Amino acid sequence: MICSTPLHYLEQAEESVCSFCGETEPGHIRCPRGHFICDACHNKEAVKIIEDFSLATSSRDPLEIAEVMMSHPDLPMLGCQHAYIAGGALMAAIKNAGHPGITDGEIREVFRRTETQAHGGYCGLTGVCGVTPAIGACFAVLTGSKCGKDEEQRVTMEAANRVSDAITGLTGPSCCKAYVRTALETAVEYLQESRGLTLGRSSVPACRYPSKHPHGCREGRCPYFGGSVFVGAFATSPPETGSLSLKTAPQQSVPGKGIENLVQRARELGADKAKTISTDTVAVEEWVRWKCLYGCPFHGKDAYHPPCAPDAESTKKVMKEYSTAILMNSSKGKSLTEAAVRLEGEAYQAGYYKAFALTALSSGPAGAT
Repeated sequence: MICSTPLHYLEQAEESVCSFCGETEPGHIRCPRGHFICDACHNKEAVKIIEDFSLATSSRDPLEIAEVMMSHPDLPMLGCQHAYIAGGALMAAIKNAGHPGITDGEIREVFRRTETQAHGGYCGLTGVCGVTPAIGACFAVLTGSKCGKDEEQRVTMEAANRVSDAITGLTGPSCCKAYVRTALETAVEYLQESRGLTLGRSSVPACRYPSKHPHGCREGRCPYFGGSVFVGAFATSPPETGSLSLKTAPQQSVPGKGIENLVQRARELGADKAKTISTDTVAVEEWVRWKCLYGCPFHGKDAYHPPCAPDAESTKKVMKEYSTAILMNSSKGKSLTEAAVRLEGEAYQAGYYKAFALTALSSGPAGAT
């Protein structure tokens, strides 16, 4: 977080001074250049973003919620922030599914309990990944489990045990994002089995982060490497009135035929007027500006703005890194938004590793393009 130098993982804790707050505490992870960040400072900003999104989303699909959270550009590839993602995504989905007694207060309580047991590097130091107690905290809050309880505590421990077992199967080396995904899949199954509670469940996403793993991605040994494309509708998708979706691809990547194939695929997905355009035009810049202003239900509401969706100015800056886009245009409404997200995953599979979907609501009446 300070100099980007590969970290050293110590076998025994050493007293270190936090480079941010100046507090001294024992730590097992430090930078060879002497930098050290305590857990409180390391998690502070990301946890606030995760909490805000957990409270704001209306999705009933914990995997979908987690994917949006993990897409935030300020979230590190690895780290105990992912424990909060797992707990926040599951609790938000349960709340939105209408389970009685689950409110924003219960979500915050899960975060408080997670904080006591999710510490950086302890997946290797003690064999317990912070995602495990995070899911355990969800079940404990849901059942009312505490020391001395009977069935409630058994259900909570069984949930934690199943999650830990699922995570163990994906270790070597550790991957927090894989852990979140398998933990949520396991938790959703056990919620149905133990509580009769059914939540939404997206198809397994194709991971976008292999090149970012500091210890090396497990690639073919990971079920999320090149898996099926994530096609769930994002919780922040606009009402079904019309959608205009922009799809970008990097300047250096696959030959032109790859773009043509993606355009054809866009048409198959329902964007019958799909075409390639240059991103270096005033028209594209204006599209971003007007769609943010009139098409985004979160415009001007910073506390609720989706973490994966930057404001117009930030979006325009990012788009300058690209030369080609696929404009997806039709009257398909919300389904076109989902098609854009799906095409994003397929573009990644084709070798466009920086591809991203930019979606917005049409300002016209229902059925407008």
